[in-house]
Amino acid sequence: MARLSLQRIVRRFSAAFFALLVVLALVACASPTLPLPPPAIPSIAQTGEGQYRLRSEHGVEPNAIVVIINHNSTLSGDDRVDGTEADAQGTWEAVIPAHAGDFLDVKQEFGTMSSPLTTFQIPR
Repeated sequence: MARLSLQRIVRRFSAAFFALLVVLALVACASPTLPLPPPAIPSIAQTGEGQYRLRSEHGVEPNAIVVIINHNSTLSGDDRVDGTEADAQGTWEAVIPAHAGDFLDVKQEFGTMSSPLTTFQIPR
């Protein structure tokens, strides 16, 4: 049986180490990205009877889609769901139909990811 030379051992070890690095790199690339954080609670200002302006500066990812859902079942379906797109700084604004005391959910969507909901109440 021939003895392995030190040079052959080093080559085999180097090849095995390189193969391990390739496998680890592939596994790392397959791991999921961090989830989107929930949006910040926006500022709320009444703009008229049954209308409120929601505004958030830097409260979502840049250019994210912001979805707003009102829990008030007395509103029509069109009035219960609204949305807008944030600007390049993650700032967004929407004027929505709502009433004092309504609970709203806000989430952001970016690419194929969706954030958890942020729930808040229109002040009474």
